[in-house]
Amino acid sequence: MSLRVSDPPPNLHVHVTRGGPTWAKLFSLAVIFNAVGVVTATYVGVRVRAIPATDGLDQGLRAAYYVAMALAAIFDALLLDEVIFQGAFRRTHLTGRTPVSPRSDDEVEGVAVSMQRSTITFPILVLASGLATSIIFDLTTNNFTDYYRDVGRYLGDLRRGDEPRQIAAIEALAIRRAPEIVPALRSRVAQGGRPAAWAAWALGRHTDEMNKRPLIPPLVAGARSDDPGLRRESVVALGRLQQRSMATAIQAEITAELDASVPVDPRLIYGLGVVQVTSSKAVLERLLHAGDPLAQRLAAWAVAQHRDQRGGRDMVHLLEDRLPTADVQLRCAIVHGLAIMAHERSNLALVRTYDDATSEELAFVCPRIRLPLAPPDAIDSTDVAELLVPEDALALQIIGAMGQMRATTPEIRATVEPWLEARITDPTATVFVQEAARALLGGIREVRDDRKKPSVEEALGRERG
Repeated sequence: MSLRVSDPPPNLHVHVTRGGPTWAKLFSLAVIFNAVGVVTATYVGVRVRAIPATDGLDQGLRAAYYVAMALAAIFDALLLDEVIFQGAFRRTHLTGRTPVSPRSDDEVEGVAVSMQRSTITFPILVLASGLATSIIFDLTTNNFTDYYRDVGRYLGDLRRGDEPRQIAAIEALAIRRAPEIVPALRSRVAQGGRPAAWAAWALGRHTDEMNKRPLIPPLVAGARSDDPGLRRESVVALGRLQQRSMATAIQAEITAELDASVPVDPRLIYGLGVVQVTSSKAVLERLLHAGDPLAQRLAAWAVAQHRDQRGGRDMVHLLEDRLPTADVQLRCAIVHGLAIMAHERSNLALVRTYDDATSEELAFVCPRIRLPLAPPDAIDSTDVAELLVPEDALALQIIGAMGQMRATTPEIRATVEPWLEARITDPTATVFVQEAARALLGGIREVRDDRKKPSVEEALGRERG
């Protein structure tokens, strides 16, 4: 038998190489899809942060983000399946099951691999790859997933024009902090309408911002608006941000409501207490006498907040003069304010207040003020100021206030010390009042008792010794 050169030798198997190994191909595909995914994720992150304008844009971009993540995770899992399990999933489920009776080494390997539990291992690989891919994507996009959940979706709602959704978004954004929030709220204030008033309120909640300058211009413009709702929320917000130039506007709003004989917006009084300018003295005095019950108590609190301003302590007489004719709740607020002012002469007013009170009034527990600072139509808001705390009986509040101002001068002590001695032995006083009076009296005498100071001769003798 003759053989031609072109014929292969008998019984010789010819293996035709059709490219590199499978793992190398999968590695290339994994690199490509991960690179495409990173680029897609970066684009989506930037785009959504910049202009979350419509539902369609938001959902389309997010879909692209998660599709890119899924594809990268799948090809990563296929690569791992090839490297760790010899391609069990690919051989079993993608290229078809191997023959039952293998006729070659490749088929033997395929049968062996097909017996592995790829239906369990591959989903696990996909989940692990997806987790790793999501971490990489979040690092690349500066944590886009959390950003969208906490901020991005609310910014999208804010720009969509549906009023209830905008207001709900503003409420959510008001307690969050991200660089995109303030510009979005500023823009919404400028657009007007009911959501603009809410946006002004939200800007006013940014009292923790180190740089408050970007917050002020839109609120000043809102305070000059013809829209009463926007004007009110802007004025209140500027007060919360301690914009002292707005004190006149706050005073004017309060005066207008007093003149109209309507309840004063308590948030305006709170604003005067935060702004703290002594030009508010006349308005606060009027509130103490002519305001509604809540306004009077808030005015007492606001007067006390002026303690550290130049001339602020001179306002203490507003509280002392109102004390004798005040009802028990207002007396509680004034006593609280006098404790903050800590003017020594107020000891005398406090002694008179205690002596003039009935036993029921002395036992009355002074309530705190829980002041909502959100717009009036808010259903439920966490934006609340807790004032006049802690709560305690009026008798203990009085003695506690006296402890804040301490009696040091002889003429004040001549009244305070015998009065405290009488409280210690007063059979009608509670044990708590007796002990508080004893502690205060001991503190006055031990720290500032001239009788316990050494004489000049004793002092000189100690120095020579």
